[in-house]
Amino acid sequence: MWIKLLWIIGLMWILQGVLTYFQIKNFQIKLKDMKEKGRVGLGTAKGRLGAGAIVILSVDETGRIVEARKMTGISVFARFKPFPELKDLYYWEATKGVDSSNKSLLKAVTRAVESLSEKTKVD
Repeated sequence: MWIKLLWIIGLMWILQGVLTYFQIKNFQIKLKDMKEKGRVGLGTAKGRLGAGAIVILSVDETGRIVEARKMTGISVFARFKPFPELKDLYYWEATKGVDSSNKSLLKAVTRAVESLSEKTKVD
């Protein structure tokens, strides 16, 4: 019986690794697509016990958000989805387009904005 349980645990661990691989590939593809549209800001927020969030903002030369994508969740099944609430805002206004009750998403957007602000100072 213990052997079967160990086999099941091992198979689940391998399955998690495979699904994580596909999630990372999805992330890389979306990031590459968004880099083609303009400068990119990336923000992440880990949830301790709840869902985490990743936000990617693509902005044009004036600072207007051309495209925004978000990934929220706690599993390897989470994928990037469009974030239309932020589209056409200036990146420094992006936090206004986020529901303040979703703390991890708000934190991820704030970090994406900070990432873009740091890139602007360097340029």
